[in-house]
Amino acid sequence: MHNIFKQIQELRLQISPESFEAIIKWLRVELTYTSNHIEGNTLTREETALTVEEGLTSGSKPIKDYLEAKNHAEAFDYIVSLISQKKINYEDVILKIHSIILNGIDDHNRGRYRNVRVRIAGADVVLPNPLKVPDLMRGFAEKLDKKSDSVLKAFEAHYKLVEIHPFVDGNGRTARLLMNLILMRAGYLPMVIAPIERKRYISSINSRNTKGNLLGYHGYMLRVLKKSLDMYVKMFGKQKAESDAPLMTIGEFAKYCGVPVSTVRYYLRIKKLEPVSYTNSGYMLFSEEQAKLLK
Repeated sequence: MHNIFKQIQELRLQISPESFEAIIKWLRVELTYTSNHIEGNTLTREETALTVEEGLTSGSKPIKDYLEAKNHAEAFDYIVSLISQKKINYEDVILKIHSIILNGIDDHNRGRYRNVRVRIAGADVVLPNPLKVPDLMRGFAEKLDKKSDSVLKAFEAHYKLVEIHPFVDGNGRTARLLMNLILMRAGYLPMVIAPIERKRYISSINSRNTKGNLLGYHGYMLRVLKKSLDMYVKMFGKQKAESDAPLMTIGEFAKYCGVPVSTVRYYLRIKKLEPVSYTNSGYMLFSEEQAKLLK
């Protein structure tokens, strides 16, 4: 585990302030898509991007899914605004994050602790009695206020919020946003838990809940953090292509090659193709030279 943490520290130093800004713009969509998808949201990454960046919320999917995308992006903007604040009140922040997440979806419960018993689907854990939740959250937040922001604090904050499960809905999304806020305040970058990781992610939490597997949970979270930082360095640590190079978006590139976009995505997935650069918003860019090779 020490080796992973050392690698994380080294990766952290490879990301410039300019890259940090580009990554934050890209994460506004990516974290919204991945975090919501873990909770069952049916929007694709493209539909999420259209909702977040262009405000398009009409389509074949449930309106709740579009609202979840819009709200998560706003909650992400909120935590980004807190990165440089010298001191914050974590209980107020948690309630604010949750209030934004459920805005227009469950206005009665948004920003309020639950007053009913709840269960986590597929887990044997007994969650705290609702009468205890306010005191548990107050004590939890006070500890967060006193501790310096760090990777360990971020992981523990995420776990503790899920363990208390203070809300009727939105606990997972709130916990991940809280964790990423602490990571950013500690000088790191947010973790992206991909949809494909869903089972392993939930298993690491359940294993700690039921078996006290602390090392397993921390080990898993460190690996995901390292993977995320690896991705940032790969995406944004590259030298940008020269400004006069003819670069194309994925749609333009697919059209130029005479293939469907799904074919390009397939080659990306199997690592037979990589973008030569990215826009400031994090969108992939490709060159004519790559098109010749693909053809």
